[in-house]
Amino acid sequence: MDSSQRRARIRANLGIEPISHGQVYTFQIAISASEQQNISLERHQLIEETLTQHKSNLIPLIVRRTQAYSEEEEYEVVYGTDWCIVAKELDIEKLWVWVFDMNDEQAAAAKDEMQQLLGYSIDGENSVKEETDISSLIEQKLKPIYTKINQLISNTSGNTEKSDSEVKLKAIESRLENILSALEKLALLIKEVVPPPKLNLLIANEDEIKSLLEEAGANKNQTNAAWEAIKYWKQAGKILTWQNLKKSSESGSEHKIKNFAKGTYEKLKQVTSIRSQ
Repeated sequence: MDSSQRRARIRANLGIEPISHGQVYTFQIAISASEQQNISLERHQLIEETLTQHKSNLIPLIVRRTQAYSEEEEYEVVYGTDWCIVAKELDIEKLWVWVFDMNDEQAAAAKDEMQQLLGYSIDGENSVKEETDISSLIEQKLKPIYTKINQLISNTSGNTEKSDSEVKLKAIESRLENILSALEKLALLIKEVVPPPKLNLLIANEDEIKSLLEEAGANKNQTNAAWEAIKYWKQAGKILTWQNLKKSSESGSEHKIKNFAKGTYEKLKQVTSIRSQ
């Protein structure tokens, strides 16, 4: 598997449609009071050196969208607080992030999984972090790669044989593949901890809804009935809510939709959501 194929698999595992990945302005990222922390001098220097050299972070932070802070602060850091703190101190303009829609429980679970993955130990009231967090791990792997690349680029003498250069390039390629493999495993773990948001009935179309219901085991009559119930509550003067949809599944209700029964209602609720944008 080449690097482009591997990156495609990583994007697929992360659920690229509901989860965005890219750079955001550092001032847009808020740090909750509970996440404020004292960073050791050695750790601070390592992060400062990396940010200064690369003008951004090598590995994306994990953040979630929020409305709990100022209008400018659209995201809250879930993992990578130390990098965010130092970046703000250095006035780094932008940081690479993975943006997730997650609630407090999911955010806590994601942070806990990352801490376990990267080597945290808890002793009494103290939580001691081993010096193996994701950034330092990748930094350790990237440094020899950068060194080799710089050697190849700067080596202008005619004494270096072509075969020797090819061997070095293959070694670099192998190291990069190892890093991409590690990122792929991390992507799978994140997907397990924080599943993508369910399909939103307020904006989903007929085909999307029916397709999901079919995957959940609904037959054609049930999927059609579910769509009719959704359309009914989307009409002017009505509100699409789970409580109202339940009324359409109950016998004797003035809002009853033919073939839309409790089983179909439960399947619909299992695979979709109703949330304002």
